[in-house]
Amino acid sequence: MFEILPNPSLETMLIAGRALLLLGAFWIFALAFARWRRADANSNALLAAQLERTFAEVRSLHETVTVLGARLEAMSEKNDTDARRAPAGVAGSQRGYDVATRLARSGSDVGELMTSCGVTRHEAELLVRLHGAKGREAIAATPPRSARPAQEERHAAARQVAVPAQADAPPANTRKRGSLLSVVG
Repeated sequence: MFEILPNPSLETMLIAGRALLLLGAFWIFALAFARWRRADANSNALLAAQLERTFAEVRSLHETVTVLGARLEAMSEKNDTDARRAPAGVAGSQRGYDVATRLARSGSDVGELMTSCGVTRHEAELLVRLHGAKGREAIAATPPRSARPAQEERHAAARQVAVPAQADAPPANTRKRGSLLSVVG
């Protein structure tokens, strides 16, 4: 049976061997190229996903910057309008005291002065005592300084006689040093 096939020559065998080697090399190259393309496609997909996340963050930051810019602009406009409305420096605070003085003269109480004029509680109490109707009567009724010590002694003696049960309680007209009451009274 093998007699029918011709004997291949060495040269034919080398050519066939080279062809098989070339086909094997092409096949290996094709496999490597396919793997390289798959790895490149995976890398591109990861890069695209990362790029989308980055774009989303940039969009979010852009929206945040836009909102903050609008808020800053609104605050700047509010500050400008407030600066135009409110008088500057001492004149503005003087106007508040003038209004508070007028309100105290008309009979307003301490809480009303604090809320409407922006003065502190101590300032409001002082204004009510000085400019209020009761404050003017009290100031008019106070004797001159030379008569005060004797009059205070009489009042203290009368209080001790009138209320003997409150002997251990401090006298009602004693005032703390540095308080508004000691300054006004």
